[in-house]
Amino acid sequence: MVELASGIINYEEFLEEARDRLPEPSAAWFKGYEEILESLSKIRGRFDVYCYGDAAAFRMSAEHSVQLALLILRSMVTGRVDVEEWLRVLGEGAKLWKIASEREAEKVADISTNYDKSICISDYMPAHLRSRLKLRGVKLKVRYLGQPHHFTPIEILRRKLAMGSVDEKEAEELIKEHIRFVREYLYRKPLPEAVEEWSSRKLYWICGKRES
Repeated sequence: MVELASGIINYEEFLEEARDRLPEPSAAWFKGYEEILESLSKIRGRFDVYCYGDAAAFRMSAEHSVQLALLILRSMVTGRVDVEEWLRVLGEGAKLWKIASEREAEKVADISTNYDKSICISDYMPAHLRSRLKLRGVKLKVRYLGQPHHFTPIEILRRKLAMGSVDEKEAEELIKEHIRFVREYLYRKPLPEAVEEWSSRKLYWICGKRES
């Protein structure tokens, strides 16, 4: 990404190089990030750009995503939900995310303290970044984009698992709702559009669309 922002390579060259490093299907990893990546190619050295993602955690996250995809497929084919197996896989993912987020937060803090102003883009809740930056004396503001947003069932379940506030019955209901989200939304549209439609139906009193 640094080469892309500095103009060393163009957007097409970046995509080609990134595809060689990403797990298959590589195109799936770009979904929802195209606009940001294209904007980076237009910066041309006007800003310092850093990638703070943890490479090791990314590879493990990719493997975790495959495990979840297989669980979803198995549940859709059999019509049954192995709650224990789902919670095991999600629990392993939660441990991975915690370790990675601590590393990433520390890296962001190290970089931010070298600048008067900086911008950090994150695709998940920034609580870990916020707490780490505050400890380092960095003043910050959090802005949420793409509002209104309704968390998907799997996001809700992950948050509840992190807080230790979910039982097997509630977990099963959320898993079944996530499978429905995949079948009725993700099959038809890219992830950003699927989440947007999901949110508009769940938050119909804001968006004016009732859930059918």
